[in-house]
Amino acid sequence: MQTIKLNYKHSGSGPVVIILHGLFGSLDNWQSMAKMLSDHFSVYCLDLRNHGKSPHTEEFLIPLMAEDVMQFINDHHLEVVNIIGHSMGGKVALEMLNTKNNLIDKTIVLDIAPKSYPKGHEQIFKAMYALDLESLTSRKQADEQLQELIPDYTVRQFILKNLDRDKDGKFMWKMNLDAIYKNYDEINKEIILNESILNEILFVKGSLSKYILDEDEIKIKASLPNAKFQQVEGAGHWIHADKPKELLEIINQFLLNK
Repeated sequence: MQTIKLNYKHSGSGPVVIILHGLFGSLDNWQSMAKMLSDHFSVYCLDLRNHGKSPHTEEFLIPLMAEDVMQFINDHHLEVVNIIGHSMGGKVALEMLNTKNNLIDKTIVLDIAPKSYPKGHEQIFKAMYALDLESLTSRKQADEQLQELIPDYTVRQFILKNLDRDKDGKFMWKMNLDAIYKNYDEINKEIILNESILNEILFVKGSLSKYILDEDEIKIKASLPNAKFQQVEGAGHWIHADKPKELLEIINQFLLNK
């Protein structure tokens, strides 16, 4: 399995921060946060493989995505980096700590634990496959078609960010939907952490989310003794969208030691 060259956007200067999005996401979801962080940091927002404008491949595994990011670090001659990973991107960050923790200064993992998770995106997959891209004429029409299976407006808008047009003007998914669907169980697998990874790491969870439970924190501390935990009140799984200012303050405090 070969690494690929990831699409990215860069802004700012200072200590390096690499941002890794979650499942069905892209670097576009993080542009507002990247802009705010660029006051203090050199920020690289990446599209992970099979997402955004990064290449599509049949292979879609957390360890392989971690290798992609490490190849990106090498290609851009980045000596020491900080990582922010949301959900699936958080699992990629944890896998990087498992294998190349000497490249990483501090890590922030947003609303995900290393544990395995049950399936929870069946309705989204069903809705995306049901969308008739051939006959689609507008995003509004797409929104209406998705509404039956994805009643939550915010989730629908998040998914619709992946809708693009090809060279002939027809609608298409930017993400590699087939590869993501076929490898979905792989993304949900547990990250088996090595014992005593001493890097500084902060897990941030939303108070309205159930992705990180109290018992998860105990297990995490066994492998990551320097792990810290913080909760953002009123935020769900998408903390950066729900409470961006609060998250920005947490990131700056942790990375700048303020």
